[in-house]
Amino acid sequence: MGHQVFIVKGPENVAMLRKHPRTITTPGVTTFVLRTLFGMSRTAVDMYTSDESGIHVKARPHTSVKTHNRIDHLTHANFHKHLLGEGLGRIYQDFADSLLRRLPSLDIGTQWTYHGDLLDYWLPPMTSAMNEALAGPILECVNPTFADDLLEYYPYLHSLLKGVPRWIIPKAYKLQKSLLRDVATWHAIARARFQESDIDKTTGRDPWWGSAFMRERQKILGRVDGWDAHSIAASDFGIFWGSSVNIHPMALWTIIEVFKDKRLLCRVREELTNIRFRGIADEEDIAKLMTSPLLQSIYNELLRLRVEVQTIFSSGDEEIHLSNCRIPKGSLVVVPAGDAHKDPSVWNTRSGQYPLNHFWADRFLVYQGDPQSGPQKALGSDSDTARSCRHSHGEAKPKLALSGLADTFMPFGIGERTCPGRGFARREIIMFCALVTYRYDMEFLCDDQNFDTTQAYYGIGTQRPKGKIPFRIRLTQPDIKIHSTLP
Repeated sequence: MGHQVFIVKGPENVAMLRKHPRTITTPGVTTFVLRTLFGMSRTAVDMYTSDESGIHVKARPHTSVKTHNRIDHLTHANFHKHLLGEGLGRIYQDFADSLLRRLPSLDIGTQWTYHGDLLDYWLPPMTSAMNEALAGPILECVNPTFADDLLEYYPYLHSLLKGVPRWIIPKAYKLQKSLLRDVATWHAIARARFQESDIDKTTGRDPWWGSAFMRERQKILGRVDGWDAHSIAASDFGIFWGSSVNIHPMALWTIIEVFKDKRLLCRVREELTNIRFRGIADEEDIAKLMTSPLLQSIYNELLRLRVEVQTIFSSGDEEIHLSNCRIPKGSLVVVPAGDAHKDPSVWNTRSGQYPLNHFWADRFLVYQGDPQSGPQKALGSDSDTARSCRHSHGEAKPKLALSGLADTFMPFGIGERTCPGRGFARREIIMFCALVTYRYDMEFLCDDQNFDTTQAYYGIGTQRPKGKIPFRIRLTQPDIKIHSTLP
């Protein structure tokens, strides 16, 4: 406490902020979350606090932190290796295979079936599949309702961060304790049973720790001075929470927007037909999905519209000069993504046809010959041009446009600590949109106001619908590929 707080807005100020990547550092946000939400002990948190060596391979000058205690760098490198680098394909394939194995339990047939809420229906199998992809089968053998408990815990986030006491929200603290205990029990079993010979030489997985990502984390965190089994369990509790809490709801927003608009649904299905899409666990299909301009535009537009996150920094080493102010050394800097994502001076609305608080599937697409297409607001007059170009796209294939948006489009944060899970998130969200639109028919049975977002999750990631989303669903394409082409 006692810090000056500066809220930074405007692309010119964000651009100037980026010029200080080594000076702008994350303060105790991580440690606060680990202690408050995941029950990490003060002793373990102190090791994070004392690690001033930075996230890069080369430690900051004059640091005295021992190599094995560089938690920031070591965990960051582990994230990048498995969620952005060489391990991304493996974890994604394991998630896709696990999700597909769970689809039969949803009992979706060729006749309409009715369900009370979209999120309650899809989030449990998606969360469970993610848990298995990370940790293998043992965690949910320890507690078969682990995914459900994790989902029940999430709505308490704001109350816990505000320090609401146990006697007011006893359920939140009970869930925290039980989830932490489940992770610790899984760890104990894995430590007792794991042998190096258990590692599959082709996939890198083993039956105890699951993924190479989680197995390597145990080695990294197990060497940190002062960390015990409880500390590591609290850290991994955070991994399970973080891997599902924002990605899966965003995937559901894609199918909400696609199925709400029959014309868009036809376009997406036509796109999947054109690329000969047949499954979500085939590397060839994945590559096609990741280069589909329409699917990528839908994905990015929903990140723009539905992500409300505050990136918090500290001007730790020197004062920062922005275009209209000076930020003293040691101040807190808050960059709100939601404001940047709805900045009318930057974003294209095609003369107000597509307001920034509404979804527009084509916002990130540039069409040849249409100067009013693309995400950024066009320069000069746009009235006559917009009218003449509005319906002139014809058969021209559009291109995705993201260049020039770095200082105004920040759904995963900004700077060196941009979310390392962004590569996996992109794959899962686009994959899920393709899977559901290709395989199922779906109709929503509620008023449009049910799709308005609640303020309960403001500032912490993907926003959620205010009301329940009742719907009906039926199977249209049963021949989805179940197995991956990876070994």
